[in-house]
Amino acid sequence: MKEVRLKIKKRAFPSHGRVRLNESIVTELGIQNGSSVDLINSATNTSVSVTVFTDSMVEKGQARVSGEDLKGVGLKEGDEVIIRVTPPLADRLKKSADEASRTISEKTGTLGKKAQQTAEDVKAGAGKAYEGASKATKEGLKKIKKKVTEKDL
Repeated sequence: MKEVRLKIKKRAFPSHGRVRLNESIVTELGIQNGSSVDLINSATNTSVSVTVFTDSMVEKGQARVSGEDLKGVGLKEGDEVIIRVTPPLADRLKKSADEASRTISEKTGTLGKKAQQTAEDVKAGAGKAYEGASKATKEGLKKIKKKVTEKDL
């Protein structure tokens, strides 16, 4: 992702959701007037998405930002801000879908392993229960047979 670090200059006029940059910075970022960028406070990793407007009156090392956007990102005039090109919506959606798919695959695999282990545990428990019931039945039959035999005598 392309990004630059610039000093913040607070705009005199309200312009919430906009950043004014020198045209050379816009060219360096490989974007154009009207593109989206994220203003990022590197100390807190807080960001605000804004629209770029080129302005020849803005110095090359500066970004002119509204007071509202400065508050939103937690910076003040004179601070440094990272300006990062916002990936296109299609790319962000694809990335999110890929991450969701990967998470689902991992969780499904884990769930499958747990289900297999549970099935094995149930099978082993059923086998032990059968053996126990079979043994108890045989012992019970022996006792009944013994009682019947004793009465016949």
